[in-house]
Amino acid sequence: SLVARYGTTYLSAAVMLAGLIQILAGVLRWGKFISLVPHPVMLGFVNGLAIVIGRAQLAHFTDPATGMWLTGARGATMVALTALSMFFVKFLPRVTTAVPSSLLTVGIITAATNFFHLPATTLLDMAGAETFKGGLSMLPHVSMPAVPWLAAPFQTLGVLLPYAATMAAVGLVESLLTLQLVDGLLDDGTRGNTSKECIGQGLGNICSGLTGGMGGCAMIGQTQVNVQAGASSRLAGVAMSVILGAGIVAAAPLLGQVPIAALVGIMFIVCESTFAWSSLRIMGKIPRSDAAVIVLVSLVTVVQDLAVAVVAGTILSALSFAWKVSTNISANELQQGQWKTYRMRGQLFFGSTQAFGNLFQVQQDPEDVVIDFADCRVLDHSALDAINSLAARYGSQGKRLHLRHLSSDCAGLLERLNGTIPPYELIEADPDTDPVYEVAEDSNLYKDVPSPKLPKPEDEASTDA
Repeated sequence: SLVARYGTTYLSAAVMLAGLIQILAGVLRWGKFISLVPHPVMLGFVNGLAIVIGRAQLAHFTDPATGMWLTGARGATMVALTALSMFFVKFLPRVTTAVPSSLLTVGIITAATNFFHLPATTLLDMAGAETFKGGLSMLPHVSMPAVPWLAAPFQTLGVLLPYAATMAAVGLVESLLTLQLVDGLLDDGTRGNTSKECIGQGLGNICSGLTGGMGGCAMIGQTQVNVQAGASSRLAGVAMSVILGAGIVAAAPLLGQVPIAALVGIMFIVCESTFAWSSLRIMGKIPRSDAAVIVLVSLVTVVQDLAVAVVAGTILSALSFAWKVSTNISANELQQGQWKTYRMRGQLFFGSTQAFGNLFQVQQDPEDVVIDFADCRVLDHSALDAINSLAARYGSQGKRLHLRHLSSDCAGLLERLNGTIPPYELIEADPDTDPVYEVAEDSNLYKDVPSPKLPKPEDEASTDA
């Protein structure tokens, strides 16, 4: 829609802006958040992409003029060459691995098509002679996109930013998920750097915009072909770029003779290897929420786009996890004379505060009530506020609430919430048995709160013994 309304120059400008956004994401290290994407989302991602890639290949079996399925000699040739291409990709690695099977397949199918004069559609037929004329004239010219950057900067930015942000998000999500996929496929003890990936992709898209390109990101299909061919480093991607560029300049007429069917067959094999077939086998064995996430991400990837699918799947997974954890909080009650003890179990956080409050019988309980947090961890501000609110409920009834086995971090933060601990809320500290953890990730956020007291070395030795 951007090209239709404003022309191709705005597309190049949007690609450049997307590159800047991706560089910013890399500098701010936002790429690290891809580690929060759950495994069911990853399965839905690869399944959805496999379906999208496979569906895109079906267009080559139709007549561009009529939109109908190819019939006669052209249709039979397309089907036969595609099947033959798939066979070679699978079979040739058993014969030799010196040359990638996909490259050998393209060469064999191209030679057979020309030798037997088969009525096959080639790259030249699809893209036109101008695309494959070759020579130095194919090299792009470097220039800034002709958009009113200075004449109407805010209006231009308002047009470009929505498209650029979408490009940047989709590109980074697919690239970083593909990076995780490659880390799993290679399993060579090294991990990709997400920040470098963001910055590198941003630089590439800026260069693409300056040369009139349409931008891009990591391609899971090409990555699969690369890894299956034995690639194990970024040198493979660099080599592909150099060879492709050299081929367009020096061997374009030869590349134009490659039948579409050869590439379609390779992409069908890519689809087959990309799709997580194990996800179908485990559907009845995993939690229903995880199965729903896999299906949701796959469908949204096919119908909408990848970024929306990953965000939707991650949100659904997070909500499902929070709900499960929130329902696991419980308390064992123990009455000893005029004292009653609630021994808590589970995680106290924003999702479980309501269930936490419902565990207590404030009106029926005696004057002194103990809450033991030895088996319960307080995770956030909502949990602290729930404890204070419960103490206030007991205080309104003239009763006292004794809090045991809180970390010193929790104790200090509880006091800060009200300025001072009210007389009905008693924190009974015991450095020898209190747990050691911090509610905040960064203790600098709570400079006035004493740091948790670590166990003494002799205590650790006695515990080990």
